[in-house]
Parts: sequence; structure tokens; C-alpha cells
Amino acid sequence: MRKYLIILFLGILISVSFNIYALRSPSPQRFTDFTDKSQINQLNDFLETIWNITNGRYNINIVTTNPDGNTKGDVGDILLFNDSGTYYLCINVTGSTIWRSVALTDTP
Repeated sequence: MRKYLIILFLGILISVSFNIYALRSPSPQRFTDFTDKSQINQLNDFLETIWNITNGRYNINIVTTNPDGNTKGDVGDILLFNDSGTYYLCINVTGSTIWRSVALTDTP
């Protein structure tokens, strides 16, 4: 049974991995005991994260301090900066604390 679950999990992971480029899901930890409820919950959370990313359903962190020069991130990380009601979509471009932003306007 355990062998089939691992094969199923790897098949799902490989089939959806081609669509995951913009957002990266966290690396899953090793699951060794499928009778442990906490590991099953962690596996469910990881699979849900992959599903959300591949279907465009993900949440972006909202910060209220300017991330440029202050917030460390990986290249391609995205966050939303709220500057007293003006929103900026910020993307990390260097893998350190350099962020580039675009001001967001109301939808017409």
C-alpha cells in the first residue's frame, strides 16, 4: 500500500510540475509513516499547495513596510506592499533585498 501511495504521489508531482514556474511550493519533507496523522496532514497541505498554484489560487503576502532594501526573498518572490492605501505589486529580482514594484490602480 505504501509503495502505491508513493508512486501515486510522485506521478501527481511530476504531472503538475510542468505548470509550476511563477510560484514555487515549499520543498516537501520526507514522509516515512503513513499511519501518523500529522504526516498525513502535512502531505494533504503540500498537495493542496500544489493544487492551488497550478489552478491559480494562491495568496500573496501583504506587507506595510517597503520591502526594497528591507525584506529578504528569493528571485521571483511576489508580495503586495500597502503604503497607506496605495498598493504596489513587488517582485524580488536578485535573491536578496532588491525588489521592483508596479503601482496598482482601480479596475475600470
